[in-house]
Amino acid sequence: MYKNTIYTKAFLGLLLANMFFWMSNNFFLPILPIYYHTLGMDDQQIGMAIGAFSIGAVLFRVFCGKLADRYGSKPVLTAGIILSTLAIINYSYSTTIVSATLSRFLHGVGISVYSGAALTMATFMHDEQHMTEAVAIFTLFTMLGVGIAAGSASWLYSIGDFGLVVTAGATATILSLLLFPKNPALKTKPTSGKSLPLLQVIGDPGVYIPTVTLFAVNMCFASIMTFLPLFLLSRGVTEMHLFYVAYGIAVVFSRIWVKKLCILLTPQRLAEYILLVFIACMAMTASYTSEWALLLNGIAVGAGYGLAFPALATIVGERVQPANRATAFGFFTMAVDVGFAIGAIAMGIVADIWGYQAIFYVAGIYTLLYTAFYHLHFYGKLSKQLKSIET
Repeated sequence: MYKNTIYTKAFLGLLLANMFFWMSNNFFLPILPIYYHTLGMDDQQIGMAIGAFSIGAVLFRVFCGKLADRYGSKPVLTAGIILSTLAIINYSYSTTIVSATLSRFLHGVGISVYSGAALTMATFMHDEQHMTEAVAIFTLFTMLGVGIAAGSASWLYSIGDFGLVVTAGATATILSLLLFPKNPALKTKPTSGKSLPLLQVIGDPGVYIPTVTLFAVNMCFASIMTFLPLFLLSRGVTEMHLFYVAYGIAVVFSRIWVKKLCILLTPQRLAEYILLVFIACMAMTASYTSEWALLLNGIAVGAGYGLAFPALATIVGERVQPANRATAFGFFTMAVDVGFAIGAIAMGIVADIWGYQAIFYVAGIYTLLYTAFYHLHFYGKLSKQLKSIET
């Protein structure tokens, strides 16, 4: 099944470029909260700086999707790689809350320019019947980059300093630019279908329901990745490698099973189970800090986060015509940024008022309420929408 999708030179180049690109981004998730803390920033300032990344991405996601639909994915994602490289280099000179926030904002812009265009190109490089496999494999390499970065970032920081992490991140983005296929062979015409107005594209239940669901997942993910290191330090726990290694392994291996799970359960049912996993993760994070708890939590967070994006992206890709796909994916991937911004900025305020433990209870309660609404309302609407595609 995968032979026609993986084993082409152009697609392999895109996969490797994508892996290095997301590796460069995720070197900083475990490190920046601790690094900013050493610079004297308080919890609210740390949340603001970390969340600026998502704000920069949110403001440009849909706009960049429209650009990719109009001018093609290649020039748009190339610009995103260049912007991200510049932002990472600038981290070395960002020692105040203002400069740190601006650097994170620029990095978020680079991510928004790249991500929707790259995902759209991955679907266009294959026939429509192989789109699910293409999304799964493309996002598997995303998670390979995420996993490698999550498992090695703390180690790099401990053996060197923040400059070593910046060097690793900048090198990874440069490799991404070099590996990106200069002449991608597209099997699906990007202009196939009628170009629709923005509101009509994002108003489709097959687009906005997966987007809102991805937001809920990423709010929990951001809460853990931004504040778990500080929460553990406040409890006297200094060994955090177990969580990040378990997360890195689980997030990679979960992508291997996403296609089979989508067939077995349907993507909309799988999304509901993922939400339940994150509710359990929030409760576990708030209640237990033992080594076994960190191991189990890392596995659960990695599996849930690893399954969420490709399962929900498959729904969007199958629902939207090629002529509007970059716009739809731009809106869909915006949920990553909004969820991360809420999880970082708002939860920083929660931490200042009630402490770190309250962060995970608040995120868990929100996710529980959304899961109930999804089960009672969204699940039926989404299932009906997907059945109309099949018929």
